[in-house]
Amino acid sequence: MNVLEHLLAACGVFSIPIGILIQFIPNELVLAYGGFLVDSHDAPFFLMFLLAWFSFTLSQIALYWIGRYGGRPVALKLYRYFRIRSDKQLRAERWFEKYGAWIVCLSLFWRQLFAVSAGVMRLSFRKFLTVTTLIFAAWSFVFIHVGMMLGNNWRMIGHFMDDVLPFLAFGIGTTLVIRHFRHQPKRLKESA
Repeated sequence: MNVLEHLLAACGVFSIPIGILIQFIPNELVLAYGGFLVDSHDAPFFLMFLLAWFSFTLSQIALYWIGRYGGRPVALKLYRYFRIRSDKQLRAERWFEKYGAWIVCLSLFWRQLFAVSAGVMRLSFRKFLTVTTLIFAAWSFVFIHVGMMLGNNWRMIGHFMDDVLPFLAFGIGTTLVIRHFRHQPKRLKESA
């Protein structure tokens, strides 16, 4: 067992909110451990789900307001802390301008970048909260179930993610592109 696994085991049920809010343990690992706790009858599924969902939503809201009130100067300092290059931040802002609130779906892959950028770009808080709540509810549900299926092998979530992540990213990307072109039919006709 490595240090992260010892930390999760020591915190038990509370490893879910701690791991998600501190943001230094991969989310998938934290959720898979939650699924393992459910599978081993140490915690009910509904409790694990609510802890994960609430923690994700709370962390995203905090990052959003940091970006909204701190603006770009604070965001740039925060990005350096999370080792996010400024070119990625600028790209994220362009995506917000182009695709709107649904770009928040990419928070699944890079929570700090997209939540802070949503605040910097002054995305409507209602839209941000709606997308965040929906996407992290699904994320929590899926990965707690994956942890339940893996049981004692919950540590294998990394291998699972290596296989699934490209397909998930492709699906979200395709959805965003289709949505963008549906809302801008003029642009599509002009390019033809």
